[in-house]
Parts: sequence; structure tokens; C-alpha cells
Amino acid sequence: MPTDDNIFGPGRLRAFSPFLGPAERKKLHDLLNIGSGLPPSFADELRALARRYVDDGDSVKLRAICLLVADLCEQGWQVLVDTDRISFEPPGITRNGEQSVDDVKARVRSALQTARMRQLQEPSVRQFLGRMERRTPRDGRKTSITDLIDNGADLARALRSIEGLTGEPREAALAQIVDPVVEVCVAGAKCADTGLALTDIWRYFRHTWAHEYRSIPGRQMLILIRNAARPRRPIMGIAMLASPVMRLAARDQWIGWLRPAAEERIRNGEWAAGPFGAALLDRIDASIASTRWDDLVTPEELQEPTEAVALRLEQRASGAAFAREKELRTHYETHREVSGQVRPHRGNLKFASPDADWRAASEDLLFVRKRAELLSQLLFAKGMLYASGFEHTPEAALDQLFTTRSGQRALDIGLTEFRKAGLSSEVSDVSICGAVHPYNQLLGGKLVALLLTSQEVRDAYARRYGGQTSLIASQMAGRAVSKPADLRILTTTSLYGVGSSQYNRLVLSERDFPELPHGIRWAAIGKSLTGGFGTLHLGGDTAQALRSMALARHDSRRVNNRFGEGTSPRLRQIREGLDALGLKSDAILHHATPRIFYGCELSPGARDALLGLGTMPGQAPTCRDIVIAWRRRWLDNRVRREETLQALSQLGVTSVRASLHADLDGQFLLPIEM
Repeated sequence: MPTDDNIFGPGRLRAFSPFLGPAERKKLHDLLNIGSGLPPSFADELRALARRYVDDGDSVKLRAICLLVADLCEQGWQVLVDTDRISFEPPGITRNGEQSVDDVKARVRSALQTARMRQLQEPSVRQFLGRMERRTPRDGRKTSITDLIDNGADLARALRSIEGLTGEPREAALAQIVDPVVEVCVAGAKCADTGLALTDIWRYFRHTWAHEYRSIPGRQMLILIRNAARPRRPIMGIAMLASPVMRLAARDQWIGWLRPAAEERIRNGEWAAGPFGAALLDRIDASIASTRWDDLVTPEELQEPTEAVALRLEQRASGAAFAREKELRTHYETHREVSGQVRPHRGNLKFASPDADWRAASEDLLFVRKRAELLSQLLFAKGMLYASGFEHTPEAALDQLFTTRSGQRALDIGLTEFRKAGLSSEVSDVSICGAVHPYNQLLGGKLVALLLTSQEVRDAYARRYGGQTSLIASQMAGRAVSKPADLRILTTTSLYGVGSSQYNRLVLSERDFPELPHGIRWAAIGKSLTGGFGTLHLGGDTAQALRSMALARHDSRRVNNRFGEGTSPRLRQIREGLDALGLKSDAILHHATPRIFYGCELSPGARDALLGLGTMPGQAPTCRDIVIAWRRRWLDNRVRREETLQALSQLGVTSVRASLHADLDGQFLLPIEM
């Protein structure tokens, strides 16, 4: 199995020398230098010590370092302490003694579970779980979340009752036992069977996942899969469609948003040069039209862009960036509290209200910079494409552009605009997807992943997000801008880096299931053997301590959780805090856990459509059609196995609660009223 031994030079050790005075350095050395064998309680002791530090002076650094080391130890990193530095070694994908995929999964799951169990002990989480499980009068009857957890033993008995049936009678009987339906969680909506808020139901089952529950910025559509054939329609699985990350090499290569992928498809004849060139020019013109330009360039300069115009715009962007940095310093000095905290600087326009002055908002220094930078790039690319003769000889023009540095830059700019347009409204990340007890024994995870491709889910997504006024796009355009929400692509990432039984061989072909208008295929689209960058391995307390470090280092708050300021405020704040400690942030944020990426085209030709090449067929498979195919393809065979029915019989309310409340001795931490 491949390893990542050469990511950061020879070996995988990542060393840093924190910015501390001699006394603080000795204190830290004495604290951490306890030998190579770290006791299980070491991380807890570090956190207890961190709580005793006051957030002032060098104590801020010590607190942040203690919390950081505690998190990394729990995640399986090796920590070595020398006189003047601390060295970290990430776990990678395999370790000595691990022989199988299950071994790797068990280790990664154990590391993630540590942070999850710590979150489950938080008073607010315990109160939430207790409130959901307490049988309370709602809509004239006493209900609780346990009403929505199916009884695995009853379900197994029902499935055994149809053992002697074959053919259509068996298929009909199975549908009377397992009849999945999709329910989208809308804010304020309640479950018709229990009176519980749908979003609370989703959150409760999310806490049963292997890793801790964190809210994420951007779009979030929560989905419940329920069994309409059983009393009170118990929950079979949950899912969440979320905003995709802006840069993901495996996904972008698969779609064709990266220049090497585009060149390969042009060279092998998959894409014709003429249509590709026309689509590229149309995309650049559309991006220019959606950016306010009247205060930056003239109409003539738009029509015939030159390098001088692009350079002038770059200078304008630099001036706006300098002026905004000065503005942020003034805000920092004016609004800094005694505690050292500074409220975010979010500009005058915070919401997309009907009476918003978008033209004035576009003159905010942040958006002057962004508009000038973007127009500089777009006009450079447009000038290069026209100069190459794209309109008349596209094949020769592409040959020239693919082989010259300036041509490659122009192509990169155009492909980036395709990516930005697609990610804003046509691609979604499946951030949560899986079955809950007892339906995990019936391959319910595959069902959830398949149902996300249904026409009903696509329609719900379009209703939720289509036509909304975009805060960032409107400030860039200087006028109200709304975008459609026409899902074309779904992507997701494996949690363990060694494959996913849920997505492997997850295919329904129209040949085998003619009721489907087209096939459904989830497939691996790329691998990251060396891991990636993220904050999943860092806890909430650590993130807050690193934010404090970032504020203490700078004379302005540079990350303001403001739309348009940049992607992932959490990641950027943590990065600044790590840099403030004297640690190369990439060394810690590179989690060294390999990932496998999966993708699904919701209709044939969806990837080409994201580059303006062709269109997608209109109708996607319905939930009913997908459910019928899933029952035939997977469920029918699964329920014929006695070992499955035996395992099913052991799952239900008790097993779900055990995953949420059991301590190390297996005792429930919260009582339940039945």
C-alpha cells in the first residue's frame, strides 16, 4: 500500500520552533518532554493545563501549543521534543502491524471518535440529546426521537415472513416492508409523525456519525430518508448537500476544468477545437458582463483589450488592497476590546435585502480590488484568445496557446471562469451520506447515495437556491444578480482513504433497469495518496486559541467571516494562528490522510455541459424508479442472508443511544423515558 514518506522532504517529520521566550520555552520543554511513550491521558492533561493559562502575553502561545499537541496526539501523530524544537510525524495511511483495509479504517475511526466523544460530553450537546429523547407532549401526543428509530427485531421478523415468496409477489411484499421516501429539512418544518423539527431530527442522527458535528459555511440542504411502509415512517438515513470546495484537483481534472485535462480531450478528439474555443470566449464575455467595469475601463478598452489596460487594472487592485489594509487597521484600533477580541469588519452591506444599494456596495474597497483583479485577468485572456486567431483557425490557435506561457495563462483564466460558474450553482458536495441503525445492515447507505441523484432532490435544490440574489455576485456586478440552481454533478470524498464500500460499484444501468431514463453511476474520479489540507483533525478549542494568536500577531483583523473576503474563514484564521506560532501552517493543515474522490454525473454529458459543450437531458430518474431498482439490485439479495437478519435484530433504539451516551464502561450517561 503506498505511503506519503516524501511529502515534506526525507521522512515525514515536521519540526517547528515556537516563538517563545527562554522561560516559556523551558516550561514547554519540561511539559512535553516525557519520552516517546505517551499515556492515554496525555491529551486530557494538556487540555487541563491549557485551561489554566490566561490569554495574555506568552500564555496565549503556550495554551495554543498545548491544545494543538493534544489534538495531534489524539489523531495518531507522533510528537518528539528537542531542546529548541518540537517535531510532528503524521500517521499516514498505514502503520506497522496493520495488514488490512479494516485495520486502517479502525485506526482512523478511533482517532475521529475521540474528538466526537469529547463533543458529546459538552453540556449543550447533552441537553439537546436529552430533549430529543424525552417523551414530551407535541401536537396532542407524547413523542420523542426514539419513535423514529426502527425496531430491528420487528423488521427482521417482517422480512422473514416473505422468505417463501418469489417473483412479482415477493417484490410487492418487499415494497410493503421497505418503502423509502425523501424528506427535505426546511427551516421551521416539523415531522408529521412526531411534531419534532426536521432539522433537529437530522442533527440528532448526525451525532451518530464517526466524526464530530461542525456547521459549515455556504449552502446546506439537509435530507432525511424515511421508510413510509413502517409505523411513524422511521429514519433510514440522512444526507447533506453542501457548497463544494473551490479547488479540488481530482474533481477539476475529471470535469475538464484544468488545462492538462482540456488539452488531452482536444488532442484525442473528445472535444472539437471550434466549439471549445467559442465556449471559452462566451464564458469570458459572460464573466466580463457580470462584473461592474464602468469605473475601471472604457467601452473601447473592453472591446479591444491591451496589456497596458490589464497592467493598469492590476495597479488599481493593488491600491485598493493597500487602502483596505489601512481601513482594517483603523477598525482594529477603534473596536479592540479589553479582552483583545475585535469584532469583524463586514462592510456596510451584510445581507441581500430587496432595497440593497448594490452599486454603492461594489465600491467597497474589498470589491474594488476584486473587480479590478478579475477584469485584469479577463481582458488579458480575451486579448490573447483574439490575437491567436481563435475565431478563424481554432485548431492552430489552440496549438499556440497550449505551448506558450502567455497562452497557457489565458486558457487557465478561461477554465477558471467555467469552474467558478459551475461551482456556484451546478455542482454540490455530498458532505454527509449514510444509513442509520438498523438500516445500515440493509445497504441503506447505497440507497441514500442513489436517491441524491433523483429528480425530486434536484427540484428541491432548485426551489431552495434558484433565483436567490447572490450577495457576492451582486456586489461584483453593482446590480442584483440571481443564479439558477441546476444540479449537474455530485462529488464526495472517502473518510478513510482506502476505498468506500458505499460508493464502490454503485451503478444502476438503464440496460438492467429499463424504467430508468438513464443510468446512475457513482465512480472513483481520483486519489490523493498524500492527503490534503483541512481542519478536521483540529478541535474547536484549538481553533479558537489559534484565532487569538492571529489577532495578537497582527494590527488588524484580516479574516472577518465576510462573504467575498475568501474561502473558508475557519481555515484562513487557523492558518494565520499557526504561522504566528512560528509553524509552517501547511505542515499541520496537511493532514496526511489519503482520500479517494467520487463523482456522479446526474445526466449523460453533464461534465461537457459545465464547459458550454452540449446540453443535459431534461428528466432524471424519480425516487420511485430508484427505489425499485435498489430493492431488486441490493435489498432482495441482502435480506435472504440469515446473518443479515440476525445482525438486524440487534439494532434499534438501544444501539443508537449506545453510540451517543455510553461511557467507557458501556453505561448510559443519560436516562430515557419510554
